Amino acid sequence: MHDDKSQRAGRGFGFRIAAAFLTIFFLIAAAPALFAQSGSPTRDRIEQPSKVMEVTGVKPGMVIGEIGAGAGYFTFWLARGVGKGGKIYANDIDRDALSRITRRAADENVTNIETILGTVEDPRLPLSSLDMVFMVNAFHDLERPVELLANLLPCLKPGGAVVIMDRDPARFSDPHRHFLTRAQVEETIGRSVFELVKVETFLRDHNLYILKARDARPDRR
Repeated sequence: MHDDKSQRAGRGFGFRIAAAFLTIFFLIAAAPALFAQSGSPTRDRIEQPSKVMEVTGVKPGMVIGEIGAGAGYFTFWLARGVGKGGKIYANDIDRDALSRITRRAADENVTNIETILGTVEDPRLPLSSLDMVFMVNAFHDLERPVELLANLLPCLKPGGAVVIMDRDPARFSDPHRHFLTRAQVEETIGRSVFELVKVETFLRDHNLYILKARDARPDRR
C-alpha cells in the first residue's frame, strides 16, 4: 500500500513537472511576438503608442505613411492599428533601417508593411493614397521640412491628416539643443502647405501636432 501511494505521488509530481515545462515552453514561444510588439516597456510607457493612435484616429483598414520610420518601433504599432485590411508605407532615407523593418516583418509574418526609400525632400509615397501620415521623433532631423511637406501633400487623400510627434525641449533636459521648440515647429509648419489645427500635450516629453492641408492643393512637380 505504501509503495502504491509513493508511486501515485511520484506520478503526480511527474505530471506537475511536465505541465510546468509545457507552460514555460509556450511562454518562451509566445515571448518573441509579445516583445516584438512593444520592444521597450519604458518607451511604451513614455510614448504611449496605443493612446496616440486612439487620439489621432487610427482605425482598421486605413492606409498610413510614416516618414522617418527608422528601425520601425512605431511602424509595427501602426501596422497593428490598421489591421490586416490596412497598409503601412514605412519611409526613410536610410536603406539599412528599412532593411531591418523588412526582416522583422518577415520574421513576425507582418504582411501589411511596405518600405519606401525616399530623399530628404521627397518621401516618394504613392499619390492620393494615404489617410494619414505620421512622423515620430523625426521632424527635428528633417533637412528640408517645408519641401518635404509640399511633396507629401499630393500623397494624401482629401481630408487626410499629418501627425508630427516630436519631443519638446521645454519638457525635458536638452543641453545640446538637438530638438526643436514648439515655437520652431509651429513656425516651420506655418511656412508649409499645411496648417496646424491642433496640438496634443498629454505625453510626458512629446507634443502631437495635427496638420491638415490648406485650401489650395498645389500640383506636384
